[in-house]
Amino acid sequence: MKQTKHYYILFFLFLFPTLLFAQQNVRGVVLDGNTQEPLPGATVIVLSGDQQFGIATDLQGEFSTPNIPVGRCHVTISMIGYRTHVASNILVFQGRETVLEILLEEDLTMLDELVVTPQVDRTQPINQMTAVSARMLSVEEAHRYAGTMGGDVARMTTGFAGVVAADDTRNDIIIRGNSPRGVLWRLDGFDIPNPNHFGAMSGTGGPIGMINTNQLSNSDFLTGTFPAEFGNATSGVFDLRLRNGNNRRHEFLAGMGMNGFELGAEGPISRETGASYMVNARYSFLKPVIAVMELFNADFDAPGVPEYEDITAKINIPLRNGNLSWMALAGASRIRNSAEDIDFTDWAEGDRGQALNMRNRQLFTGLNYTHRFTPNTRLENRLSYQFFRQNVDLDDVIYPSLEIVSGTGDVKMQEGRLAFMSTLNHRINARNTIRAGTGADLYMTSLYTRFVETVFNDYSGNSGLVRGFASWQHRFNNAFSMTTGVYSQVFALNSDFSVEPRLGLRYELSPRTALSLGSGLHSQIQPLEVYLFEENGVHPNHDLGMNRSWQSALGLNQRLGNRMRLKAEVYYQHLFNIPVTADIPEESILNFGDEMFNNWNYVFINEGTGRNYGVEVTLERFFENNYYFLITGSLFDSKYKGFDGIERRTRFASNFAFNALGGYEWRLGKRNLLSVNSRLSWVGGKRYVPGVVDFSVEGLFDIFQFDYSQAYKRRLPDFFRLDLTATMRQNFNRTSIEYFAEINNVTNHNNILMQFYNANRGRMENFYQFGFMPIGGVRFHF
Repeated sequence: MKQTKHYYILFFLFLFPTLLFAQQNVRGVVLDGNTQEPLPGATVIVLSGDQQFGIATDLQGEFSTPNIPVGRCHVTISMIGYRTHVASNILVFQGRETVLEILLEEDLTMLDELVVTPQVDRTQPINQMTAVSARMLSVEEAHRYAGTMGGDVARMTTGFAGVVAADDTRNDIIIRGNSPRGVLWRLDGFDIPNPNHFGAMSGTGGPIGMINTNQLSNSDFLTGTFPAEFGNATSGVFDLRLRNGNNRRHEFLAGMGMNGFELGAEGPISRETGASYMVNARYSFLKPVIAVMELFNADFDAPGVPEYEDITAKINIPLRNGNLSWMALAGASRIRNSAEDIDFTDWAEGDRGQALNMRNRQLFTGLNYTHRFTPNTRLENRLSYQFFRQNVDLDDVIYPSLEIVSGTGDVKMQEGRLAFMSTLNHRINARNTIRAGTGADLYMTSLYTRFVETVFNDYSGNSGLVRGFASWQHRFNNAFSMTTGVYSQVFALNSDFSVEPRLGLRYELSPRTALSLGSGLHSQIQPLEVYLFEENGVHPNHDLGMNRSWQSALGLNQRLGNRMRLKAEVYYQHLFNIPVTADIPEESILNFGDEMFNNWNYVFINEGTGRNYGVEVTLERFFENNYYFLITGSLFDSKYKGFDGIERRTRFASNFAFNALGGYEWRLGKRNLLSVNSRLSWVGGKRYVPGVVDFSVEGLFDIFQFDYSQAYKRRLPDFFRLDLTATMRQNFNRTSIEYFAEINNVTNHNNILMQFYNANRGRMENFYQFGFMPIGGVRFHF
């Protein structure tokens, strides 16, 4: 009997932390949206269940409300002279304090002596100079989206209207039929390189993202017609923001999942000054993950097991008259596929494959010093350095002898980029704000590419890009605002330049209905591999000009109650000065950019054009009362003219996309949350160039020739996928545990990735995307 009692006591002691009523702090800072100055005296009300907590911000604009029950809470911030802000359904859990940064917009009703009921649009971008084709990406909300392959931030966007993924195997972002190369990635105001493992030097996507969403704050995602501060991009902008580390207490994270082992730490460097640090590192272990997938008959036909690691860090130091911050993003990835790693089960005599050895290294680091001259004027100075290196060795393998023909291909790409940007922000008065900046990028490039006996690039040298912009926002009243500006850049390699006017208008017809209009010119330099392509000892593309795109969009935003909205946009893009080639008169550079190895080795001229147009509809119910949904539909077309002047559809003209996302959250007791989410995607197939078989041609691999007279007339079968995720969060006294499971392609639908001709067998064969794929993991916050 005594022994039984001892077991009860031990069991109680083990369970005791889970029986405590878990509570946590909710704190943050309230700032002026334009000047970034703290706002003392703002009223903050935190509503959690039937409990209400109220407090006012201190002289530094900060507030702290202790003892908030874990779960969901609503935070309302109000202040005389500013529009009321409501942050809804904020997740409070143990192991990490909930720290908010609230930006308030000035209220002009006092100046106009009008009475306007303030409304809060949770989809409005953080950047107040953005008028159309933009939305805020709430990381907390996006974490609920299914089908993100373990939380890839790029894959989170593919549920939005006008956005589709290249395929399952990569996270390239295709916006409105544009090449993914036209996307600009930014992090904390810095232009950054391709933030993906196994990415190409001139690409913007890859199989696995490097950015850890646990370190992100709310960010902006722009799908076109962006304001003047964004340049050297023609498709869209992903303006990501790293949050600051907790400046009052140390917090830690440990996790394991598809992305590997994960360790994170954050905390104060100095509690007196508010300086903080944050660091997160990941190390992959995909071999056991793939083994588990194969137990579930997952279709994972990969030419080797990828290995990678990455680290993200940030230090933030508040100063008396400004702020100093440093951040870094670094990663390494490699994949090796030897003859012993190839599965020869279905091979026939004479089949040939390739042994691949690829190693990537990249680093980005940036320093940002912000100086406040007055409460209305600040100067942001950003200095950054980025480095990318890729080495690829290709060998041919012949079956069944497994003879290796070495030296098929050799790639050595290396680029360093030193960049500086200085941006002045000045609030003239409540109605007028200006933002202007200037900077330059120095490219230090070394490039060598060879295939068989042909050397396409052998170059080492420097080039530069000088940039500048100016924007002015005028608010006529709370309902009507205008943002206008101009962006300009000069490419030092060939002195090509661009001057690009931009305009954005937003008008609220009523508290529930708003119209927005945007128009402007955008340009982008070509990949450096294009300029540095060698033919007969010269660089024929040296004087090639930038891509140009004039874009216009008209949007309607209609609130359907307090929790729902209907949004519709129509757009038109005219693309000109597009590089095309006489080598393949039917082609255009608009069809390139979503491959692991893009072939830029052509002689181009700027005589191509293109046009993209379409309509996008979004019906969204924000997370409230434990559930949400997001339904988007896009109808669009994307066309181009090559060297021959004939108009064709682009490779990315899938013509339609439909997505339905939704989820429900249950509160289990007082401490635990269970969330189940799903996503259905139905997208038109990617277009391709068919081929013809000519047995009169000598050479086994020359029998199949692409028929460019039929270029991009046909599409692959429609893409269809159903995904499910489930997340369970348990809150204890000082820690929380998060379990997550994700099932991609629940129906095991056979989505074709590509078709190729097997010359040895004399038939066309399909290469498929991922099939049924279960993944999962666990994270500990303490």
